[in-house]
Amino acid sequence: MAEEKKKTEQERFLKKKLYDVTITLDPADIEEKIENAALIGEFLFYRSNLKDHTDETGMAEGDEKFPPSRYEEGMCQIGGRYFHPLEKDPETGLYQITLKLPAGVYPYGFQVNYELGEATTDPRMAWQNLMTEDGTYHSLKEFKPWISDPKNPPYAPTKDGAQMNSELYVGTPDDMPHLPATDPAVKGTLTYMSYNDIVGNVRTMGVYLPAGYDRFGEYPLIFVSHGGGGNEVDWFSQGGLANIMDNLIADGRTEPAVVVTMNNSVYDWNFALIDQNVIQCILPLLQKMFAVTNDPKRMAFCGLSMGGITTMYTYMHHPERFQYFGCFSAGYAGGEGFTLENPRLKDVTLMIGCAEEDISYNERDIGTPPTIRALKAKGLPYIPYFVPGSHDWFCWPEMFRHFAQEILWK
Repeated sequence: MAEEKKKTEQERFLKKKLYDVTITLDPADIEEKIENAALIGEFLFYRSNLKDHTDETGMAEGDEKFPPSRYEEGMCQIGGRYFHPLEKDPETGLYQITLKLPAGVYPYGFQVNYELGEATTDPRMAWQNLMTEDGTYHSLKEFKPWISDPKNPPYAPTKDGAQMNSELYVGTPDDMPHLPATDPAVKGTLTYMSYNDIVGNVRTMGVYLPAGYDRFGEYPLIFVSHGGGGNEVDWFSQGGLANIMDNLIADGRTEPAVVVTMNNSVYDWNFALIDQNVIQCILPLLQKMFAVTNDPKRMAFCGLSMGGITTMYTYMHHPERFQYFGCFSAGYAGGEGFTLENPRLKDVTLMIGCAEEDISYNERDIGTPPTIRALKAKGLPYIPYFVPGSHDWFCWPEMFRHFAQEILWK
């Protein structure tokens, strides 16, 4: 039965319905006069080598990436910049393009008045390279950031919660739970509230309450951290966190829970300070204002990248406060303040993993494989979970989905 479930979960990545998606730019929405325009975004795919979500030893392989026109069944989304000129409709004056895409969430924007040049060979600037429809790479002769879609602006509801990308949703929750629920009755509520933090500043945290929230109830509590350069909005914007919870709860695949995001970038990744802020400031306020549990067995902490290292710090220092930990695209095998000597670590649940083409899939102390080996050496329990993709928002929502559906409250 377990093997059949694992096979079904794996196939869910590989068989996706295709949708015709038309993306349009109206010149009236742009201040500068447009000479040309192009779509730019993360619309690339690759053939995954991952089997059964359990690989713990490999390094990122740098598999070949493909543009949408070369998508084949079995391919998965992966981070990377895709560039395609938009055609101007002579009748409407609108610039547009139609792509055939599998279900998913796609960050995108527009490049206007551009001139393409040769791809850069400087590895430090390789992130500026753009794949065009023929599968070749180029760069802009004069680099400038893309602009977001004026008709679909980035979600940035807080002062520090800036988001760069517009988000394109393709498909339905039947394709993947990262997409918005179609039934309004199953949608929870998301608010951002101010609080006084550990250093005396006013900060903001995101709070998700499940549909049908009962203020006289007692809900499990999940803390979720962004990564380096991120903020409290990332998981709800790019990560579709509320969508995942809405759909899993509606399907009975996870329990209704309160989910909280915070901004850890403002502490320059001082893990001890972040830890104190959560334990001394955020948690007491949540327990005062919301119907959340005080039972450690009903509390979880997870995060991605730098937030994954934060998770490992919390795991090592507070196994008495949280029962469940999720370390996504990160690890920590050693270093100041990081130790696996706490005897209570054997009694908590840790899920750890990353994507197969992930920069966390490395042999540094902060890499996922050496951290797993350190856990093994200490005889500590952990649950590995690896996914297709790279160090990107195609990886982390799936990591959280599995954490919420298969790990929490078991």
